[in-house]
Amino acid sequence: MTAPPEPPDLDAMVDALYTQPLDGFVAARDAAARQVADGGDRLGAERIKRLPKPSVAAWVINHVARERPDDVAALTTVGDELRAATQDRDRGRIKALDHLRRERTEALVGAVRDAGEVGGRPVSAAVLDRLTETLTAAVMDADAGAAVRAGRLSRGLQHAGFGIVDELGEEADLVTLRPDAAEADTTEADTTKETGGTAKGSATGPAEPDRDAAERAVDETSAQVDRLEARRDDASDRLRTADAAVEHAEGEAARLDEELARLTAERDAAHRAIDEARAEADEARADLTAVEDDLDDAEDRAAQARRRRRAARGR
Repeated sequence: MTAPPEPPDLDAMVDALYTQPLDGFVAARDAAARQVADGGDRLGAERIKRLPKPSVAAWVINHVARERPDDVAALTTVGDELRAATQDRDRGRIKALDHLRRERTEALVGAVRDAGEVGGRPVSAAVLDRLTETLTAAVMDADAGAAVRAGRLSRGLQHAGFGIVDELGEEADLVTLRPDAAEADTTEADTTKETGGTAKGSATGPAEPDRDAAERAVDETSAQVDRLEARRDDASDRLRTADAAVEHAEGEAARLDEELARLTAERDAAHRAIDEARAEADEARADLTAVEDDLDDAEDRAAQARRRRRAARGR
């Protein structure tokens, strides 16, 4: 007798999903859900089917968590120490740990910024901001830290003071596939009630078309969000570039204004020097004319004197 096939490992399947290229996530998710359903685990299949497509920022964050697990773990460890120091009211330790948190966060974000891409996908300034926010949330909240290390985020996270929210400001929703026993019983009962059949049968009840339509709506709106995020990131990058160009041009204009003021002052000084030199030249020219006139008179008198002397010698 042939042994029944081993049920698929849902955790491994989900991990594989979150390593997929972003554009291929939905197709891979639906294929995984069909595979689990074919294996007889309809509840697991439904849970996989409900997995939302990650945002661009979440996809990048998940890849960073998987590519640099030691760095992410070292960062979230700072959060454990911070919470312990806060409980002990050790202000000096809190200050030192907060400095370490900023240092390690910037090191991680800086490495991604320098690389310019994650998983072959360019990383925009807006995504780097989401990465910084999510890493900060991972330090400030233990559950957020565990979620970041798992690499299964569908949205980036933010620490909002009162708790953790996603990048859209909504309550963060972490990936859970296998509920505890009580939740499983409730979910099975709800599923049976919704579909009008048994939990073991196929989902053919009237609720199924609504669920499929809702799933398609989620996929379509997620795709729209992705497109808008890409446009936002592009606009943000263009704005940064334009702002930098404006700042550079303003600096150049200020430099030229200063240069113009300096050159204007030098020009005015040169004009004053010209006026002074012309006045000196006019005065010198007048002196020269007077001297030449005196010289002509002196030469005439000298000539007359010489003539008188010759006349006197001839007598």
